Amino acid sequence: MKWLLHMSDPHLGAISPGQVLDDEKVRLDQPDLETTQSVFRQTVRNLSSFVAEHGKPAVVVVSGDLSYHAEASGFVAFAELLSANAECLPEDPSKIVVVPGNHDVVWAQPAGEPARYTGFLEATRGHDRSTPLIDGVDFDRDDETGSLLPSGRDAPHVVLDPDVLVIPINSSNYCGTTVDVRGGWTTVEWEAALGPLEATVRANVMREVDRLHRYDIARVSRSQIRALGHLFDHLGESRDRSPADQRVRVAVLHHQLLPVSTREERKPFESLINLGLVRQTLREYAVDIVLHGHKHESGSYWDLVAAPAGKLADAAQRVLVISSPGHFEVGAPVMRALQLTGTRAARSLTISTFLGPSSEQSDAVIANDQPHVPLWLGSMDAETPERHLIRAPTTHVAYSRLQGLYALQAQDAQVRNLVCQIDDPSDAAQLPPDYPNAGAGRSQAWFDDMVKWWQLDRSELVDSGLVPFNHGERVYRRWGNQVRRAAHLLNTRAVSSRAIIELVAPRETGRYVKDERDLDRGSFPAFVLAELGLAVRDGRRHLDCFGYFRKQELRYWWPVNVAELARIQEAVLAELHGTPKPKLGRIVTFSAFALWSDTLPRVAVPEIDRLVDQPDRLWALAAAIANPAAADAATRAEWERILADLAGEDRAAPPQPKLGLARLAQELARAATLAASENLERVRSALATLAAQHASYAGAPLNDAATAIVLATVAELRAAVEHALPAAPAS
Repeated sequence: MKWLLHMSDPHLGAISPGQVLDDEKVRLDQPDLETTQSVFRQTVRNLSSFVAEHGKPAVVVVSGDLSYHAEASGFVAFAELLSANAECLPEDPSKIVVVPGNHDVVWAQPAGEPARYTGFLEATRGHDRSTPLIDGVDFDRDDETGSLLPSGRDAPHVVLDPDVLVIPINSSNYCGTTVDVRGGWTTVEWEAALGPLEATVRANVMREVDRLHRYDIARVSRSQIRALGHLFDHLGESRDRSPADQRVRVAVLHHQLLPVSTREERKPFESLINLGLVRQTLREYAVDIVLHGHKHESGSYWDLVAAPAGKLADAAQRVLVISSPGHFEVGAPVMRALQLTGTRAARSLTISTFLGPSSEQSDAVIANDQPHVPLWLGSMDAETPERHLIRAPTTHVAYSRLQGLYALQAQDAQVRNLVCQIDDPSDAAQLPPDYPNAGAGRSQAWFDDMVKWWQLDRSELVDSGLVPFNHGERVYRRWGNQVRRAAHLLNTRAVSSRAIIELVAPRETGRYVKDERDLDRGSFPAFVLAELGLAVRDGRRHLDCFGYFRKQELRYWWPVNVAELARIQEAVLAELHGTPKPKLGRIVTFSAFALWSDTLPRVAVPEIDRLVDQPDRLWALAAAIANPAAADAATRAEWERILADLAGEDRAAPPQPKLGLARLAQELARAATLAASENLERVRSALATLAAQHASYAGAPLNDAATAIVLATVAELRAAVEHALPAAPAS
């Protein structure tokens, strides 16, 4: 398994302040003093046990601060440490990548002056190790084009491995440089003003002035970025990732991109001053991983690098950022192994953190938690902006977020591959408050009836062939009780993935297929299947439900579908055993094609037809006409919903009932035998006329003329109902 070693900030050489780990009350002449350096050295030595098991690292990355204040002893110690542990390192020295930190440049030298890097280059390029392009060394610091000098073309500056491409970047060129404060005195003016002072005093004051004007500025020069482009051209490498290039791209720099801890640091220029440009460069070069040090903090996070300004529709690119620790103690993180797993087309990363060993330990000490990170997530986000994921704590929040998603789409747009996860669907049975026309024609009662009808195990409309299907008949009856079968599988095999409820037979395209000639006719549910599964969260089993839809209308129909899934989920849960009993878990919907409609879809069975399966309610409607004084508010509201639905409210055209109109007319005729009246006969006559009109159209779509005729009859029916059933007096 190929792996990379990442280390940073050893600050080798003479023991610097803060590196002593012992509690020093007195000082001894003690060669075995416990320091961050000794822990770092011991960790490197103990890598041999890891290397014996996994082989040598393909690449070693050192993200800066080899020394302290660019002292020569630190650079010498670094070179000696690598030489002494060569058996743990790549045989090719160019596979050791080192970037300078702010402590590796000479602060007394101006930015871009080659003398700033003398010690660093001796410890790195002097041993054929790879380094970034260095300002003033590999390209002319004054050349805005970033044209490469000979060393920029010849020295190793990137690692080209079959599996990884490592790009080192120098962010320390401006560290410790003197700046002029706008509006303040220049150095010449200070010297003139201090002229009358005694020479020693004047020199001391000028040193303090210089110190106050010297800043630790993290910056990647524009010339370096341009030079990097020239280098890639020289090497024949593509800056962005071509489809054929499946290498993991790793950028290395010393300074952090974003904060890696909650600690405050009160100093000017705490982070990269041109971070926006640097992050866009990382995006341009399709970088998967950024390795850095500097902050002496161990951490990792995903950074979302947005598209250039003004391109909000483009997907952000995910970059994994890993910060290496710089203060090393026994039992604390010191360095990391980044192991590449998976195939080259879908790389993942296993991160092993080496902890500081005690003096008696000779093997590598590895942290127990080894996160497995899917690197392919980054490239997938960058390359497939069509992928959509909505996650929400409740059904109603999810529905609002779906509306927000569609507000960003073009009119009549289809969204493909939409995944919506509801963490707590306990509100699924309630009509969302922002549902269209909620509280009026689309009331909670309407919603309850719609969900209930679609989950009926037996419907006269379906059995008679007037309606191709509902979902409950397929879930509970057509192929046996699938809810009980799913519960049985989960009871006997807690981790079974066979708890599948199917709504489509393999050979079916819609209605009951009798022979092969029927395969091109009919239709079948957009709701294809549901899967139930048990998952342990917070120490308790949860029953999750997943619904797959080949096509799904979201504005009107997604809440209905989720309420159906919640009913199925509750039905399976009721059959499960165990103490404690599992809790209701998540509901997740998968929509291959997701639509957002302006009108109620045709799949919404007319309200009058749904009442065919509830004859007692049909009789209540007829009885209210026969005896208005006894009509309750619920029945009056039901008449209003039926009339609004028949008129095509929130629909593209009036619906075409199959059986409900005739059945209600029959109930009115029955009521007339008990209490005949002119009003009742008028309502029955309008119902019968409307039923005959729809029957004459034989289910064909209504044209403009037919629509006008139907709406005129609905208006007559409404007038008859309102005359027979006047509004109840206000209480």
